[in-house]
Amino acid sequence: MILKIIDMDHLGNGIAKNDNKVIFIPKSITNDTCDIDIVDNHKKYDKGKINKIVKKSSLRIDAICPYYEECGGCNISNLSYDKQLEFKTNKVKNIFKKYLDMDIEPNVIGSKLKYKYRNKITYHIDNDIGLIREFDGIVNIDECLLVSDKVNKLYREIKKNDLSKVKLITIRECNNGLILSITGKMNIASLKDMCIAIYMNNLCLYKKEDGYINIGDIKYKVSDKSFFQINTSNISNLYDEIVKYAEFSKNDKVIDLYCGVGSISLYIAKHVKSVLGIEIISDAINDARNNAKINGIGNTQFLCGDVAKLIDDNIDGDILIVDPPRTGLDKHTIDVINKKKIKKMIYVSCNPMTLVRDIKLLDKYELKEISVADMFPQTHHVECVSFLSLKTLEK
Repeated sequence: MILKIIDMDHLGNGIAKNDNKVIFIPKSITNDTCDIDIVDNHKKYDKGKINKIVKKSSLRIDAICPYYEECGGCNISNLSYDKQLEFKTNKVKNIFKKYLDMDIEPNVIGSKLKYKYRNKITYHIDNDIGLIREFDGIVNIDECLLVSDKVNKLYREIKKNDLSKVKLITIRECNNGLILSITGKMNIASLKDMCIAIYMNNLCLYKKEDGYINIGDIKYKVSDKSFFQINTSNISNLYDEIVKYAEFSKNDKVIDLYCGVGSISLYIAKHVKSVLGIEIISDAINDARNNAKINGIGNTQFLCGDVAKLIDDNIDGDILIVDPPRTGLDKHTIDVINKKKIKKMIYVSCNPMTLVRDIKLLDKYELKEISVADMFPQTHHVECVSFLSLKTLEK
């Protein structure tokens, strides 16, 4: 069937209608006219697949990746970068308007790198090696434009090996080299000269040196399991936004929930009296403590455990920073935050839907400012930094 795309959803899919039923069509954009097939039926909506673009939208550009139509990774590379930022900004504005009836004008932080920005990539193996297709299976690629030439070179060398007993391959790029993680079993002899460390099924089989990523003047050790922001080139801009909103003083005691490897805690430590970071993943906490030692930072403390279980006794401070997973904050944590009434709160979120849900529940606070940071060019994903202030008048 031939349909005109009337809008785009928050995931970057084009939206069309047929007999008043909504159809979501990946890789289409507003004002495209497309010949499509329905590939997934639901009661209230369908999912379509483009057979042919009958008439191109004036917004459309040609994606430079040869795998763009097949791969499920990048989904808005058919928009110019300015239009990508516009899409992401409008996405966040629309979500706040729809769910909070709030008109916002976010500060927009673009990415220095539009390609070759990812410091981590995972390849899937199932009779073939590559990335997940948009609809089903794996697309065999020779290179991914989101990672560096160094990563693509290692990937091509990996492809020469017997991968029949391998399920996943992850490559992390540090400032000083590559870390390879393998789920399964394969020969690594030809890969050692291209890596600083190689792990197989969580066991370190080879290590030349530890991996490090530098953000600002802080040096972070990166292990095979470390969580780290994907876009190395834009992390300092994201963290500088936290510093700007918080207006730290040397007397401030800061609590950093979901602190990971201490990336935010250590970045802001020089501005404040103390930082307490809490994180459930023990490897991340070990990395955070080591990172503090590496950088000679003595005013941070890191606790390992579930935020929801530790928050009651560990939330006395002047400024609260939260950077939760995509699922957002749990109800108990929100209740404790409302009860403790810390004056300033910075909420870093990779999911604007759970962000607005939580802001609505944080009823002792009001949103003062928000920034949209593009940590994921070519995709619909967006990072937000929100500044919330304790309400001065209780109703």
